[in-house]
Amino acid sequence: MRRSTSARAPLSRRLVAWAGTLLLTAALLVTQAPTASAAATVTDLGVAGKGGDVVARGGKVFVAAGDQIVVASIDGKVINTIPGLSGAVALASPETGRKVYAALRDSHEVIEIDTTTLAITKRIDLTAYPCPSSLAQSYGRLWIGFGCGEAGGGGVLGLIPAAAIPTPVRVGPATTQAPLVAVAGNTLVAGEPGVSPATVKVYDISTTPATSRGEIRGDANGLPALRDLALAEYGSTALSTLDDTRQFDAWDTTAMTQGRAYDSSGFGEHGLPTAVAASPNGAYVVGGWNSSAGDAAELVVYDATTAEVIYTAAQQGKAVVAGSIEFYGTLTFAVLKEPGTGRMHLWRLPPSPYHSSTLTLTAPSKVTALKQSTLSGRLTLSSGLPPGVQTLELYRWLPDGTSRPFQEITTAADGTYQFTDAPPSTGAFKYQVYWPGNSWFLGSGSSVTVTVALYEPTLTVTGPATGNVGERLEFSGTFGADGFTFQRAIITVSRKVVSPDGTVTSEHLVKLTSAADGSFSFSDTPATAGEHTYSVHLFGNSTIESARTTQVVTVLQPPA
Repeated sequence: MRRSTSARAPLSRRLVAWAGTLLLTAALLVTQAPTASAAATVTDLGVAGKGGDVVARGGKVFVAAGDQIVVASIDGKVINTIPGLSGAVALASPETGRKVYAALRDSHEVIEIDTTTLAITKRIDLTAYPCPSSLAQSYGRLWIGFGCGEAGGGGVLGLIPAAAIPTPVRVGPATTQAPLVAVAGNTLVAGEPGVSPATVKVYDISTTPATSRGEIRGDANGLPALRDLALAEYGSTALSTLDDTRQFDAWDTTAMTQGRAYDSSGFGEHGLPTAVAASPNGAYVVGGWNSSAGDAAELVVYDATTAEVIYTAAQQGKAVVAGSIEFYGTLTFAVLKEPGTGRMHLWRLPPSPYHSSTLTLTAPSKVTALKQSTLSGRLTLSSGLPPGVQTLELYRWLPDGTSRPFQEITTAADGTYQFTDAPPSTGAFKYQVYWPGNSWFLGSGSSVTVTVALYEPTLTVTGPATGNVGERLEFSGTFGADGFTFQRAIITVSRKVVSPDGTVTSEHLVKLTSAADGSFSFSDTPATAGEHTYSVHLFGNSTIESARTTQVVTVLQPPA
């Protein structure tokens, strides 16, 4: 619930979290705002200088800090560093996987970091595009704003970092400063910071190379100088942080027109807008404000649709770093700097206001050992908004309780998902999917236990239909038409002979073991004429059912 201007305390005394309810749209639930007892935490990172960008991935928080990257745990404690860098100023990470990319402005390169080992696994040389200073990543592509301050020496690049030799492709015109970049859905926005009047260029990245949609200029005089830039609503809305506006502005990236504004109704005591970001689901906007003197900071959470204030928190003696707002699960992070010293601090808000989510999981009515079965489900949000592509965690347990390898799966944009599995045996298999949630929606999970039946083999035998007494008959067979790998199975072959005079004889012929692909072979040299019926019996085991088949061969007595 938004307070009036007169009811708000000065920035130096505001550390508030309003309790109350906010009626969103008809599709949204009423959400209880967090109370002041859920305090934010601030951790001294022990470093000072350039940088301040932050990403959270793989249970860790990475902060660019000039000559190093500081690594903290999700609870804000410093756990490690990646030293020996040259101008680490910007970070980005793909939606899934275990990689973080860092732009090294002074050594003119982008490095790839393994989030588990913290090892540098790749270096991308950008000597031809010096001073990479901003990064954004989506759909396997990395977008880079570069430039050292020389006229015409900067611009925007796109590349595929997973390529053996990533090839940079220029996007848009040359600039002087390294442009700020943001990407979401099929939209890329770029704007040169510190230039007035500023413009924000909008590109469609569903094409290769990216194509221009136009540019956002505001009125005839353009926009004030740009401080920060973000995208919301899957790329349909750009969020700008501009000098001298005392607000955050939302822009339609198709019509290039200004939409709503955040904190534009007399909240001048907020100070200067410095950083802005949209929650992963696009339902909320988080803005970072600094006092005019740069010695106090505030984070304000707005409802993206109504621009109502949901939550605020403040810090004294520090300023928010532009571009440093990051989301992870139900947490929001930002980086603060002390004026004068530049010493960095990691600011972690408490679990933020969120709505609920529901995750379903459905198994087929019949599941058979070794055969691929498809399980499916859907992630839905209580807001009614589509969740977009989300990563789910899949856990599986064997009947004896041991777990199978962990797997990540992704949903479609509408929240639907499916995966396949081939149970290695019979029994009760448990499947569990879990969505960890994001900054504004509580995670949810679902599980199902399926009873796996024996594999139903198709036993086939091929061989001659006729033969002569004394000639070797060759037979081959299989029960693995599906191409799986099987446990070795026992197969017996018996022979019944009906001679021309009607005499019937039967005997066990051979016992053999199938190959891993379910194939087998046997032979026989008939000693008498007549109808020879070869009965093949596959003995079942813990994985496959028993099966039988026959092969009839007419054996003739060759002429004397």
